[in-house]
Amino acid sequence: MLGQWTLLRSSKQSRSPQPLCFLRTTAGVISLWLVLALALVLVAASSLVLAGCGSEKAETSTTAASPGFPVTVTDDNGKTVTISAEPQRIVSTAPASTEMLFALGVGDRVVGVTSLCDYPPEAAALPKVGDYQANTEAIMALSPDLVVGYSGNEEALAPVEQAGAAVIILNPDSLEGIYANIQTVGAATGKIAEATALVDKLKSEIKQVTEAATATGESPKVFYALDNTLWTAGPGSFVDELLTAVHATNVGSMQGTSGPAQAYYQFAPEQLLASDPDVILLPNTAYKSIDEFVKDPRFSQLKAVKEGRVILIDDVVVTRPGPRIAEGLKKLLEAVHPGAL
Repeated sequence: MLGQWTLLRSSKQSRSPQPLCFLRTTAGVISLWLVLALALVLVAASSLVLAGCGSEKAETSTTAASPGFPVTVTDDNGKTVTISAEPQRIVSTAPASTEMLFALGVGDRVVGVTSLCDYPPEAAALPKVGDYQANTEAIMALSPDLVVGYSGNEEALAPVEQAGAAVIILNPDSLEGIYANIQTVGAATGKIAEATALVDKLKSEIKQVTEAATATGESPKVFYALDNTLWTAGPGSFVDELLTAVHATNVGSMQGTSGPAQAYYQFAPEQLLASDPDVILLPNTAYKSIDEFVKDPRFSQLKAVKEGRVILIDDVVVTRPGPRIAEGLKKLLEAVHPGAL
């Protein structure tokens, strides 16, 4: 809070020196006037002090509340959370949330992040409060007034909430979910206008990507690897939505399973051979180079291998559900439809 300064002014009266004899001979009359004068001075001084204190108290009461607060938001768990004042000490327990906070211009208020929060660069230097799982003690030691949590961290964050911090849980699994989360974080941090502008910018950029992809008139079969053991994304997954947005046919959604369709599951080498994708995308967090895949004799006859369309992709930017999603989608478009933009 900004401190308030009160300036108290005092006036000094000067008297001309009087002879001692004069004071003695007029003591009776002068005493009465002195008493009255002194009383008037005391009353006036008291009024000034009280007025000054009253003014300070009134100013404090008008500036104590943050404009636009309190505000109530609903998180991805369907829980309504009221934030009483504009948060000044914010902790994030997920990389996407950290990126949202910085993109909205409140990075200077973020006091703790996870060890996985690597963007923007200044976020990496902040105190760490866990990795995939939030560290309750580390968070509480930072005395946050707002924690932007992630699904799965609820139990670890319960004590933090009980201690008085506002806690919101995010779990975006679609483009619309990302937009909604940005708006939620914007409302919770007093950055509503910035959140709206960011969402509008993302929607505009993503529209350009989808239009460029559609204009190609092609929908190549794409296998998106999530790791180096053929885990992939099936129907209804976030990755499936992204592949659809760039006009690609997701191999993971084409293949049937023994049970209900799964959003994420492990592909079998036989399934990959049977689907014979046009493009294979490998995450650069799991593969150092495409040679680890293309030199595997099991996959030597795949069309994507033969035609040189096995591509190492920055899967952090592509799949992290945050404000860089438009940038990620552009990378995905370039991999699937080279030169489309």
